[in-house]
Amino acid sequence: MKNRHLLPLLALLLGAAAQAMSPDDLRAKSAEIDRLILAKLEKENLQPNAPASDEVFVRRIHLDIAGRIPTLKETTDFLADSDPAKREKLIDRLLASDGYQQHFFNFWSDLLRLKSQSVGGGQSLPAGYAYADWLRESLKTNKPYDQMVRELVSADGKTYENGAVGFYIRDYNMPLDNMAVTTQIFLGTSMVCAQCHNHPFDKWSQMDYYQMAAHTYGMTGSNGLSNPLLADAFYGRSGKKNKEMMAGAGKKDMGKAMTEILRPLRYNTVLDQTDKRTLRLPHDYQYSDAKPKDAIEPVIPASFSKDGKITREDMKPVEAYAQWMASKDNPRFTLVIANRLWKKAMGMGLIEPVDEITDSTVPSNPQLMAFLEQTMKEVNYDMKAYLRVVFNSASYQRAAHTQDVQLGEQYHFPGPLLRRMSAEQIWDSIVTLHKPGADVPSADARVERTVAIRRIEWLDRALNALSSQELAAGAAKIAALQKQLAAEVRAAQEKLVKAQENNDEKAIREARRVVSTQRSRINEAAQDIVYTMGFKKFAELAREGKLKEQVDDVDFAREITALIKSRQDEGLTIDDALNIVARQQKARLNEQQKARLQRDAETFNAATKQDKSQLLSWERMRDTVMVRAADLRSPAPNGHFLRTFGQSDRELVDNGSQEASVTQALALLNGGTFNDLLNPYTVISRALERAKTPDAAADTIFLSLFSRKATDEEKGLLAPVIEGDAEKGRGDALWVALNTRQFYFIE
Repeated sequence: MKNRHLLPLLALLLGAAAQAMSPDDLRAKSAEIDRLILAKLEKENLQPNAPASDEVFVRRIHLDIAGRIPTLKETTDFLADSDPAKREKLIDRLLASDGYQQHFFNFWSDLLRLKSQSVGGGQSLPAGYAYADWLRESLKTNKPYDQMVRELVSADGKTYENGAVGFYIRDYNMPLDNMAVTTQIFLGTSMVCAQCHNHPFDKWSQMDYYQMAAHTYGMTGSNGLSNPLLADAFYGRSGKKNKEMMAGAGKKDMGKAMTEILRPLRYNTVLDQTDKRTLRLPHDYQYSDAKPKDAIEPVIPASFSKDGKITREDMKPVEAYAQWMASKDNPRFTLVIANRLWKKAMGMGLIEPVDEITDSTVPSNPQLMAFLEQTMKEVNYDMKAYLRVVFNSASYQRAAHTQDVQLGEQYHFPGPLLRRMSAEQIWDSIVTLHKPGADVPSADARVERTVAIRRIEWLDRALNALSSQELAAGAAKIAALQKQLAAEVRAAQEKLVKAQENNDEKAIREARRVVSTQRSRINEAAQDIVYTMGFKKFAELAREGKLKEQVDDVDFAREITALIKSRQDEGLTIDDALNIVARQQKARLNEQQKARLQRDAETFNAATKQDKSQLLSWERMRDTVMVRAADLRSPAPNGHFLRTFGQSDRELVDNGSQEASVTQALALLNGGTFNDLLNPYTVISRALERAKTPDAAADTIFLSLFSRKATDEEKGLLAPVIEGDAEKGRGDALWVALNTRQFYFIE
């Protein structure tokens, strides 16, 4: 299990080392991209597009790096800047911003199919939050890509210690499916067909698939309790069932009780058993190279590795596999990420599709692909350093190519492709129009994630604090309660049948209540009987100042000790303690929000009752609704703006849609999102209020949305709208501009 305190520091150090590229080296590499593209264009008798204007560039680069349109101030400051190096400086500033982390969180979430509820019901929410926090931290520290992949592929342990285990929890105990996703994301290869039979259109055999999967087959989900403790609770140290501990409960009853006790911890642990579990071929395996149900050794197919086997004696199979996967010697690994990030910047890959690469695949510009691949290796997989090279090229900074590229047609990059914003870019741009500091991560969302992850940590530590005897005794009590509740449910079901025959509504409701509350009563009992027992052991050690001697997590020991010593109530339960911590965090946040509201009321001179009501509404929206897509649950619920505009459901890799629809048009014409922008305290409303003339208002709208001033023709068209109604004219003009095609495309 990885040390969660050292990994961020290590990533930060490695990231800093990888960024060491001089300005001259940067410009030389960007110039080489241009040379290779111009040579290809000349060969194809094509002309490069003209350089993009500052107005086009400032909007494009904000959308491509920060995932949103620039603010009015960001646009006007850039356009007024006469520094010849201003584009290079803006690229550096955006790559170092919170906006980069927010935007590329969405990019990687799509690839990794990261969901807040990874699998099952709400029980997997803490795992989803921990996985998301791991990704956020990786982007924040600029963790090298190869390190990210090694951490994901070899991730084991508890979610609260190593959020990267979400990579396996996402495909909970489905190792064969996980292998298909792994090769698609990191090796750009679609092997999924070979899971059931030899690939009909590629070289992969079913044997290849199973040999690859054998490396990670033992990465298994667990309930979080160590197997020895479970075995001891059931059978005692002598190896025989301890009848006294069981209190008369049978093995089957104890198993049911233990299932209920462990239910809160499901989907929160991954165990590395790759050196213990053996993958076997399916019972219907039909090829001559092996027999059904034969044991399979971990082997890398010849296309990926000349010598095949990569297992090392000093490593478990998954560790050796992770090292091979993210190696510079892996012929696909660097190629795939270099191509993916090129597509992210330019709108199309040098290889398309990016994740269906075969041995016969030829890039549209082989020399450029080789150069990009070598550049990625030279910067040691520092994704920011690589993107910095691409964004500083004249090729990226040319006017967009506005014609469709037909399926199967090669594109030679006279400029980046004109493309529609993603759902997240549209939403985050609206958030930018709504409030200042749109890139700052949501504190409310952070508190929600922290409390959910903390709960799992405390429950898990409390359970593992119990001795096998204490656990068995608690399980016996739960088993007895289950029998009692089962009898009550049977009786209630009999009463329900009679009540329905007699049309006795009161009796029907009461019988249904007994049935529906069975689960919650068992959950409460497990909490009261088992988890609180473990927590009280922590509390006793904390009062004696001995907790840190028993727990290897210094932060956890310090937090529990401080909490216990601040309370005189010895009957404090684990829920009580968690609620105290949650209230403390939320109280601090509420105080900050109240102080901000007070400052804003004074700054904006909100004196009347209506002013204060509108200000309060805006303040609440900016904290809970108008937050960046990366801070919302992933994916957003059906019906949310993001889903309407094509956000991925995170079921398949990179599954977002940029297709227009009637539903989207109706949402723009009649939806509430636009109306929220008309609150007088939003950023765009205040900017329009400062515009004293119709021409100034038109310029404000166009600079805010399109990063350019309105033309004389556009001002003439908007002037009657703006002047027509003093109260709503400017809002109508804004509505018109937001509904144009120009707003939703990246030039």
